[in-house]
Amino acid sequence: MTTKDEVKTLWKLCFNDSDEFTDLYFKMRYKDEVNRVIRDDGKIISALQMIPYPMTFCDEVISTSYISGACTHPDYRKHGAMKRLLKETHRCMYEDGVLLASLIPAEEWLFGYYARSGYAPVFGYAVEQVRVDRLCPAPGCRIEVCEFPGVEHYHYFDSRMHGRRSCIQHPKEDFLVIMADLRLGNGKLLVAWEADKIVGMAFTVMGDDTLYIKELLADTDAVQDTLLYEAAHIYKVQRMDYFIPSSADTLFLGMARVIRAEELLKVFAHKYSFSLAVYNLTLLVHNLIVFKQSFTNGKVVALYFFLSAFDCL
Repeated sequence: MTTKDEVKTLWKLCFNDSDEFTDLYFKMRYKDEVNRVIRDDGKIISALQMIPYPMTFCDEVISTSYISGACTHPDYRKHGAMKRLLKETHRCMYEDGVLLASLIPAEEWLFGYYARSGYAPVFGYAVEQVRVDRLCPAPGCRIEVCEFPGVEHYHYFDSRMHGRRSCIQHPKEDFLVIMADLRLGNGKLLVAWEADKIVGMAFTVMGDDTLYIKELLADTDAVQDTLLYEAAHIYKVQRMDYFIPSSADTLFLGMARVIRAEELLKVFAHKYSFSLAVYNLTLLVHNLIVFKQSFTNGKVVALYFFLSAFDCL
């Protein structure tokens, strides 16, 4: 049995994903070179994949790594296998020059579990309940359902995502994975056009009784309203839940952990123009506990951060 087959078997044992999704993941996203495992007597008992992603941060693009498929065989849980695997993975990330690690906890209780390895909630979203009768669609905008997007669709998606601050970026091959997963969940990509130009897109999924707008990118508020209006018409609903990126403490969809504290803080310092000194540089990995800033006339006048070595290598 290959490593890929063994990890796939462990995945099926640990997760409740459909066979279709599991096959999709191991066909389009899994690679041996990003896979990390813990073995016991030659058997894989714990595994994860660390998938590289660029991320916009303080007007720059930094290197990050997304932890996917973290799981441990039920017979070996509560013996520190995953904690050990995470520490080894963080070391590998550090050596690869990764500044930040991220993940999406599969269940609510895992937020507390990963916090013990230095992760903090990030990627905040607000959920807005949209009523169709309050929308003002643009008359010159047409909406199409796109099953198989082309180059121009990805270029629009990529340009709009790069315009977001502190946002994970998706290369073209990952965009294709997103689309395949959307189709697998019976979702639809709605694309807004004005003449021959793409001006917006919405990723939509129908739940049991609720339409979810998982992501919406639009050039104007009128285009946004048109996408929402047409989504309601296509799915025959009068209201929907629209997920909107938010800096407020609302709904956190993921977690992140600093891997290279000095480099990350230097990026921040370059943006806001202040001097920086980091002590204890012999530590390979720093856990960022507190990062608080105050502003006067748009400039940072104070920055407080505490680096802890409780999870250092």
